[in-house]
Amino acid sequence: MNHDDNSQLTRASIFARLSSSTVPEREQAWAEFRARYAPIIAGFAAKCGASRQDIDDIIQDVLTNFFSASGEFIYDSTKGRFRGYLKTCTVRAAIRRAGKNARFRGVPLDEIPQAELAVEPIWNDEWEQQLVSQALRIVREQCQNSVAFRAFEQYVLLDRSAEIVAKELETSVNNVHQAKTRITQQLRDTVQRIRESEED
Repeated sequence: MNHDDNSQLTRASIFARLSSSTVPEREQAWAEFRARYAPIIAGFAAKCGASRQDIDDIIQDVLTNFFSASGEFIYDSTKGRFRGYLKTCTVRAAIRRAGKNARFRGVPLDEIPQAELAVEPIWNDEWEQQLVSQALRIVREQCQNSVAFRAFEQYVLLDRSAEIVAKELETSVNNVHQAKTRITQQLRDTVQRIRESEED
């Protein structure tokens, strides 16, 4: 399965396969679930000051707890967003595992009233960063290391001059600018598709 196929899988379809009676299908769903959500949990925990060991433990706690409940878990988007549910699980695991080291604006999470609401900006920022990272992986695979993608990567992501990029890739400066426009739009479209799938 390539990244593009993976991006089209809604969260609901992953959840349905998590409790599949077929072991390979269940294991594949768990791999997809971990790949999709572990980086968000890790990024959030890191921003709250958790150590590398604590971050690993927080990820394990959240995924293990969800695994334990997955047999009875039925995803219903009308009852709230999974993003909020996962945030609650992550904040609680961070407090439990990192203790006073888990902080928001210098204050330990366990001392903040309604910590799950307070950390919303950090959580949403991390969620969006991971969404863009996922979209970038998909676009990179779709472009298969084309000159256009390499130009975009060097010019936009690595902030190198269009003239230097054009010279190294043996293309024109105009082509570098066109690559930026084309790949940026492809990236935006991919982000939107993933975002829509996350809302299913």
